[in-house]
Amino acid sequence: MTDVQVDRAPRKIVIDPVTRVEGHGKVTIRLNEAGEVEQARFHIVEFRGFERFIQGRMYWEVPVIVQRLCGICPVSHHLCAAKAMDIVAGVDKLTPAAEKSGG
Repeated sequence: MTDVQVDRAPRKIVIDPVTRVEGHGKVTIRLNEAGEVEQARFHIVEFRGFERFIQGRMYWEVPVIVQRLCGICPVSHHLCAAKAMDIVAGVDKLTPAAEKSGG
C-alpha cells in the first residue's frame, strides 16, 4: 500500500470563468490548513447600472423590477430583493419560508 501525503497548507481555488451569468465572473475559495473553507467569494466585475432603476421607486416595486434583470434566475433576484425590502421596512423576523431559503 502506498502512503499518500496530502498538502495541508492553506490554498486557494479559483474557478474562472463562471458560466451561466450575465457578464464575466469567477469564484475564489480559500481553504485553511485543515482543508475547510475559510472564505468563498463570487466576483462579478461589471457595473451594469441596474441599481439606478430602483432609486426613487416605492419599496414594494423593487422585487418585481429586479426579477427582470436576468433570464436565468429571476426567482433568486426576486427573493433577494424581497428580503432586502423587509430589512428596509424594519421587519425583525423573516417568515419561515424566507428562513428556509437562506434568510
